[in-house]
Amino acid sequence: MNMKPFLVIGNIVGSGLSAFWIFYYFSNGPLVKSRPRTTVVEPDFFLLLLIWGAGAYFVWRYFSKREWETVPYVDIVMTSLTLWLTIPLGFFITTSFVH
Repeated sequence: MNMKPFLVIGNIVGSGLSAFWIFYYFSNGPLVKSRPRTTVVEPDFFLLLLIWGAGAYFVWRYFSKREWETVPYVDIVMTSLTLWLTIPLGFFITTSFVH
């Protein structure tokens, strides 16, 4: 069994779940004023998911164009690190729009 696809897909899914949790928590939580009868009170935090989605797309595209046997583990680690860094980048950009 080849471990490389599992690592890439696992990082995309794991970082996606983390990005969604951060989006949901902060769109309803401590940085915004609550509005009655709404689920998402600050839609600016959708930008976090868009930035993460762009990073996930580029990571998946990078690996889909190559054979898994030719991909070194260093590439997997560096692209996974880059993918995880899109979450704080998206959070920083998103919070600059919240007033």
